[in-house]
Amino acid sequence: MFLIILIHELGHAFAALFFKWRLVKVELLPFGGVAEMDEYGNRPYHEEIIVTLAGPLQHVWMISLGMFCLYNGLGDPYTLELLISMNWMILLFNLLPIWPLDGGKLLFLFITLFSPFKKAKKFMLLISCIFLLIFTGGSLLWFAFHLNLIIIVSFLLYAHYVEWKHHPYVYVRFLLERMSTKEKPKRNKVISVHPATSVENVLAGLYKGCSHDILIKSAPPHMCKEKDILSAYFKQSAGSCAIEDLFR
Repeated sequence: MFLIILIHELGHAFAALFFKWRLVKVELLPFGGVAEMDEYGNRPYHEEIIVTLAGPLQHVWMISLGMFCLYNGLGDPYTLELLISMNWMILLFNLLPIWPLDGGKLLFLFITLFSPFKKAKKFMLLISCIFLLIFTGGSLLWFAFHLNLIIIVSFLLYAHYVEWKHHPYVYVRFLLERMSTKEKPKRNKVISVHPATSVENVLAGLYKGCSHDILIKSAPPHMCKEKDILSAYFKQSAGSCAIEDLFR
């Protein structure tokens, strides 16, 4: 089990290193593993999808290898069947749309296509909690009391609590990276705002994977870049300032 989980996490790690992500550590737990990255939502979609799927894809070749050896009489049948069943179990569990499983990360990426980053994170955690409750209820009905299940569910609940508690910090890091990065996303989005809208509420409308032009619906209308707003937010502490006051 530890070997399977290690290979899974190394899949994430090597994919992250290939794209020059900031890899903090790979941690193995008694019931799973975590590849921790110092990234906050500004990497291109294709990189995030590949890094997320690089873990689950390791189970595909391990299952294929196990079935090949089993059907060709190579190795102990019991060990091979155990290898195959464990890989299927970890693969299917890991793709559940529950944070911080890989399925939960893919769910978050999907939501960010249609919703601003800050709102998408909260919405993802809400959906994830619903799926976690469904998973917990179904598992208790199917397996009754099982210590491993209780430990896993407890860990997932704690992960949700930590993610919700750290959400403001993650959001600020998301904004900081947008201000400092020189690479411009390919997609561009225009955000129309009322002149009295605060700077922090304007920034709450920023999407992942997009560069933004901010259209202030004043008389006459005024257009500004998102980095101008980000600079005012961080360098001038103008979070509560009305957007129109920045350009007077």
